[in-house]
Amino acid sequence: MAAETQYTANTGAVAIATANTNLDGTGTLGTVLTGASNGTLIVSVTIKAIVNTTQGMVRLFVNGGGTTQLIAEIEIPAVTKSGDDPAFETRLPLNYALKSGYILKASTEKAETFNVIGEGLDWVYYASSVRPESTEFTANTGMTTISTANTNLDGSGTLGTVLTAASNGTSIQSITIKSQVTTSVGMVRIYVYDGSSTAKLLAEVRVPAVTKSATAHSFTHKITFGGDGFALKAGWALKASTQIGEAFNVIAEGLDWTYPA
Repeated sequence: MAAETQYTANTGAVAIATANTNLDGTGTLGTVLTGASNGTLIVSVTIKAIVNTTQGMVRLFVNGGGTTQLIAEIEIPAVTKSGDDPAFETRLPLNYALKSGYILKASTEKAETFNVIGEGLDWVYYASSVRPESTEFTANTGMTTISTANTNLDGSGTLGTVLTAASNGTSIQSITIKSQVTTSVGMVRIYVYDGSSTAKLLAEVRVPAVTKSATAHSFTHKITFGGDGFALKAGWALKASTQIGEAFNVIAEGLDWTYPA
């Protein structure tokens, strides 16, 4: 962010209590926090039970662009609260830039009550003192679900479009790959596509055999490009495919940038 960046706290909170076993974004979800005009940096999410808990799961989703995608699962242990024994609680550091208008949502596997509290920071730029060389960022969250088997590495076959870069380009901070189903050994592939020639393979992520359940989370993997991000050229698209016909959410955390006029 530029030196003239100004932050406003954006705290979102919701109580969830309706059992929802789905990983595909359907069923009852609670709204935690909505991205502001430039986006919202979700610093952390706190999950706090207010009842006794049994083994289960709390799930976090990103909703926007007409779709809802699973981004994280948090395992809940069996905890019996008392006058001097606290109910279950955990804090999940995210540091995730959420696009304007996109919504962080939550669900619970079991019909037990949890408070889900998002610690967010909205940002704007102090226009009257922004220097011409300053860089201004807007969050660009891109996401898709891939489920059609594609064994090719040459950019042919079925690919899902995750994100398209903005006018100056988009800095892709991370790519989260999250399975909706039990997985067998295979591969998820990430490509860059210039819109005219064949998509070029950028990265492969090995998918192990993982059996999901009400108490065991599905496969997840996060690409961070060594913490440096990846600058994608304007108009180019980030695409993805799966080796085996199993459903994966692919969610890109992007930052578009502009300069003061």
